[in-house]
Amino acid sequence: MRRIGHFAPGAIGIGQRTGVALLAVIVILLAGCRFPGSVRPSIKIGLVAPFEGRYRYIGYDVLYAVRLALREANSDGGVGGYSVELVAYDDRGDPELAIQQARKLAVDPQVVAVIGHFQEQTTEAAAPVYDDSGIPLVAPGMLSSSLTGDYEGVFRLGPPACALAQGILDCLEAEPGDAGLGLVGAEGYLGRAILLEAEAGGIGVEVLTADGETGWLDVLPDLASPLVCDAEPLPAGRAASDLRALGWTGRLYGGPALTAGDFASVAGGAAEGALALTPWPFPGDVPGSDAFGESYEAMGYHVGPPGTLALPAYEATWLLLEALERDIEENGVPSRAGMASAIPSTSRTGLLGEIVFDAAGEWAGAPLYWYEIQPDGLPLLVEDPACAAAP
Repeated sequence: MRRIGHFAPGAIGIGQRTGVALLAVIVILLAGCRFPGSVRPSIKIGLVAPFEGRYRYIGYDVLYAVRLALREANSDGGVGGYSVELVAYDDRGDPELAIQQARKLAVDPQVVAVIGHFQEQTTEAAAPVYDDSGIPLVAPGMLSSSLTGDYEGVFRLGPPACALAQGILDCLEAEPGDAGLGLVGAEGYLGRAILLEAEAGGIGVEVLTADGETGWLDVLPDLASPLVCDAEPLPAGRAASDLRALGWTGRLYGGPALTAGDFASVAGGAAEGALALTPWPFPGDVPGSDAFGESYEAMGYHVGPPGTLALPAYEATWLLLEALERDIEENGVPSRAGMASAIPSTSRTGLLGEIVFDAAGEWAGAPLYWYEIQPDGLPLLVEDPACAAAP
């Protein structure tokens, strides 16, 4: 089976998206090129993401990446004699709908693995369905270790939140003086990890909450205090804007949410100088990704440059394809149980480096990337985050 780095131009048949408005579902069937008289059996991989609503940009970012990986595999002969089809459903970022879509995949016996749901709340809601049905789930874009801790068949394509928290706190050590540390979003996974790692390191943290008239700054040690924000892009942008308007001059730190366009568009000038630590880089910042970017954009006339979740989705798909090949080699016929057994022992070396799951089902060795928000609101990859520099 062809490995990453070879982008064959062969085209394949792709079913059309139908009934999203009424059924909240996208079904895409990818079949490999076949010679006359040949019939190749097929197997399915599921994908669930938000394709409509506020988070639709996530869905289409990952959809074309998954389609690209499957097109490459099918145009090169499939996997172990099988064509691999994609069944993709829209959960709209809604936990209840995520459960419904997971159940649809669970009742399809041809679905042997799923990629999704790209948000903490929807992935956590759907995980028990996959667990009950024996379908292994690869979850890119998640920081929640509870997913892998609670469910044996869930594999997180990323490091634990504590790795990001420690990286941020290490950077904060370079901040001048003793301004203290504020935290917005203590209930999030990164926020909770910041509290735990700070306590272990003897670092004092003051938790801020938006509670109307009392304001944000009542508990900050001073206006120069650095601040860590673990919130979704829109509320993170509002928090940054509100705090700057109140006179706060410290630097803002955060996780992957601060690299989203929504953060900078809401925060405006308050976003400038913010530092984000993430395991999911923009593909253009990854060496050797030019061919991936070109092939991704060639998927359709309306497809723009890939975002931060495109590479994790692409690599998750190829990891499943390599696990599928292993399953077929060992068992003859692919199955959910075979995939659940093959995934932990599959090592995928691609654009994001070597992906291998530890005993907890996590990619603990994922590399981390620092981005600094520029005056134009765009994130810039920085090797040295220059933590001590004024924002």
